[in-house]
Amino acid sequence: MTSMSLFRRLFLFALFATVLHGQQQPADIPIDGVARSALIDELVSKIHAGYVIPDAAEIATRNLRNAQASGAYNGVNRAKTFAEKLTSDLRSATHDKHIAVFFDPETSTPTQSDDPQTKVHEHSNFGFYKIERLEGNVGYLDLRSFANLDEGRQTASTYLDALANFDAVIVDLRQNGGGNTPMVAYIASYFFGPKPVHITDMYWRDQNQKVELWTLENVPGRRSVNQDLYLLVGPSTFSAAEDFCYSLQQLRRATLVGERTGGGAHMGRGLQRLSPLFTAFIPTGNLSIR
Repeated sequence: MTSMSLFRRLFLFALFATVLHGQQQPADIPIDGVARSALIDELVSKIHAGYVIPDAAEIATRNLRNAQASGAYNGVNRAKTFAEKLTSDLRSATHDKHIAVFFDPETSTPTQSDDPQTKVHEHSNFGFYKIERLEGNVGYLDLRSFANLDEGRQTASTYLDALANFDAVIVDLRQNGGGNTPMVAYIASYFFGPKPVHITDMYWRDQNQKVELWTLENVPGRRSVNQDLYLLVGPSTFSAAEDFCYSLQQLRRATLVGERTGGGAHMGRGLQRLSPLFTAFIPTGNLSIR
């Protein structure tokens, strides 16, 4: 692919993403005490059933019940405001930046993201924002998210294959909010040889299941095995992006450069429907390196 055709694709993807972002959001609506009570009941049930840290789940749900009993939510009579208030209370109790409640009517367009903070689709080029050659034959990749692997595999392979042309590689993750963990393993595979390397584990509390994540023996195109690898990080580096950085740093494959990352080590299976008006993202898993 020529640099001009790549530029045109990135420009069109960015333009279309901007248009989508500007589409009208669901209008806020009133909410009464009955609806608030039903929502809290469902939220408490789902947090008890699956939230990744049981002790924090107990604290969070107890705080919700206490606030409900004291009448703290009685004056919150708009749906979006109530979702924001519940999110704030849950994050204060759990210190978890992932957990959230959304005003998300069933009639609105469904999302396909593994993490609601990273709603990635083909119109954002699956997170591959920019690739360029810097002075000294250094390859620079601006990676904004880890998209769904099944959907973004071909795009990922095209960009990662191109990195093999350079003598050193910089991957900029300063605006990467996370995303799909299998894509983390897929991208990491291009920086190791064909022998699989164990990079991280996923533990799902809701299924009491541990899943090991390894690099792949076979990937399309060329790998960047011998190049020095630098990962740029900052406060907006979050979730799966942090796992990618931590894993490659611990395996001594990459050098991290930048500021402290956002701090979000938990993950979930997507948005859970609480009612016709609300959804929630409730982390049910965490990540750890061996």
